[in-house]
Amino acid sequence: MFISDTHLPQLLPAKAYSDEGWYKLECEKVFHDAWWAVAFSVELQNDGDFLTVELPCGPVVLWQRDGDIRAFLNVCAHRLSRLTSKAKGCCKTLVCEYHGWEYSPLGKTQRIPDAPSFRPLEKDGLGLRQLCVEVVGGIVFVSQSKDAGSVHAHLGQEETNRLCHRDRYPGKVIHRADLDVPVNWKILVENNLESYHVGFVHRATLGGIPDGNLCTHKIIPNGSMFFGPGAIDIVSAAGRQIAKKTHGDEEDRYIHGISYPAFMWTPESLWTSFQTVIPTGPNSCRIIWRILAPQSDRKRRLLNFLARSIAKAQASFWRRVVNEDVEFLPSVQVGVESQIQPGEGLISRREERIFHFQKWLVDRIGYVKTNDFVGSV
Repeated sequence: MFISDTHLPQLLPAKAYSDEGWYKLECEKVFHDAWWAVAFSVELQNDGDFLTVELPCGPVVLWQRDGDIRAFLNVCAHRLSRLTSKAKGCCKTLVCEYHGWEYSPLGKTQRIPDAPSFRPLEKDGLGLRQLCVEVVGGIVFVSQSKDAGSVHAHLGQEETNRLCHRDRYPGKVIHRADLDVPVNWKILVENNLESYHVGFVHRATLGGIPDGNLCTHKIIPNGSMFFGPGAIDIVSAAGRQIAKKTHGDEEDRYIHGISYPAFMWTPESLWTSFQTVIPTGPNSCRIIWRILAPQSDRKRRLLNFLARSIAKAQASFWRRVVNEDVEFLPSVQVGVESQIQPGEGLISRREERIFHFQKWLVDRIGYVKTNDFVGSV
């Protein structure tokens, strides 16, 4: 059931979805101390593995050395050039592609070509800008701020436990995608927080709007949860039985969580998916999307194979769903950028998670004073 008894007001003005000044406020008051989920730790399992991402603070490189995952600004301390343009790789030292400066696992300068010309600079006198890293539930989070608090505290105990429960078994990443979408980041987040559009945008894949009596919304610290009916097709039913045998899970609900500003996750029986919406401008963003399939011990190869096969089939289905959103949402961007509007907008009970997200955002920015969310804790 829904929390609110009535519809709710739209708290954000239309300009919030395209205005440069509003976006600068978000960079200063929302993004600077946010935690961004960027990868599963198994993507960095070999010594020397690295991958690069673009965050609101700038380009970032994650690097695993001696079992520790560290994050650095992907910018050389010499002439402030991008350090590496590779999406991923493996190396014992990070080497700047421009002038060859080399950096140690701690981000210190290790070798400087023609070092005498930089006298009296010491070899480790300059280094890379290190960022904060935490791994929770096998997911790697990065923040530029030392004042961000812990991911655990941001998620809350219950959802931290839910994520960590899935990290008991080794897994394989079965889907990686980085999708650039020409819409404001909030349009994509809000689209994920309501099921109202399902019967129209996703009619061919998900069918009609889910029965509200079978749906539950829950407000959590810094986020919200959705619990709804799970898929009832034969493949999904078989998947739940295999999940029970391989790692003891038999989740028959569809669960969707968000931790603000833009980390969203879905734990299914045979896989865990997360999406992070990375703002790239006032009217553009990027989705970092990963799906991990847990595996049991190697002795159960047939079960593992069946589990991966079903998980991949389900991942293929959800790619279709996401692509439907990606294709449609630019139409929403066109609407919010209109010079005149029919009104301020309205939020239904079914869309109440959007209201909670907007309230959190305007409180962070200090845009307006709002009433307490009906039924919030």
